[in-house]
Amino acid sequence: MKITVINGNTRHGNTWSCMKLFLKELSNYDETEIKEYYLPKDMPYFCIGCYSCFSLGENSCPHHEVVSPIVNSIIEADLIIMTSPVYSLDVSGHLKALLDHLCFLWISHRPIPAMFHKASLAIVTTAGVGLGHTVKTMTNSLSFWGVKRIFTYKAVIPVSSWEQMSEQKRYKMGKKIRKKAGKIARSIKKMDHLHYPMIRKMLFYMMRNMMKSNTWNPFERNYWEKQGWLGKKRPF
Repeated sequence: MKITVINGNTRHGNTWSCMKLFLKELSNYDETEIKEYYLPKDMPYFCIGCYSCFSLGENSCPHHEVVSPIVNSIIEADLIIMTSPVYSLDVSGHLKALLDHLCFLWISHRPIPAMFHKASLAIVTTAGVGLGHTVKTMTNSLSFWGVKRIFTYKAVIPVSSWEQMSEQKRYKMGKKIRKKAGKIARSIKKMDHLHYPMIRKMLFYMMRNMMKSNTWNPFERNYWEKQGWLGKKRPF
């Protein structure tokens, strides 16, 4: 199982500890090959809104050299894990900056066929509020990338470090993580036999109809045409 982990910060705190527990549990189901990225270390730039990734291709992005390795790793992975503590009721600013750079992957632009056969996991922790909105920011991007199965794990951890947590709390969290890791592993093994979500099929067909009459961005229309999606071929 190939796993790509995108960490929304560099701190080895509660969110990171949950992610490591997931990796440990997943390794019990299959041999794992893991690539980890830490933001902002591995992608320190904010999107400047130049629009070139849409009109000229992702290689024209001024930050292509640091964005491209992450994109390639995502494409190769069976499982994408995205993590962030709650920052001001949302994901960390640097994770948002990466998601902004990856909008060209959206179904409304140039989705990668491999994305339609992947699983993902969004991990969020907080000491207070904001779990739902933060998870939604992550799953919105994963959905628009076309990811087939999206799992989430969110937890309120009202202590500043993993070591301060009670043994009972750690046991309960470990039990939930173990159960969810099993669901993820089983989904990946039978991925080809799982039904593709209807809501994302509808989004694909809506975007397909728009692309058929797309005169405002020939680059993206040509991409859809080359994939065969304007004809009978489908990515799912």
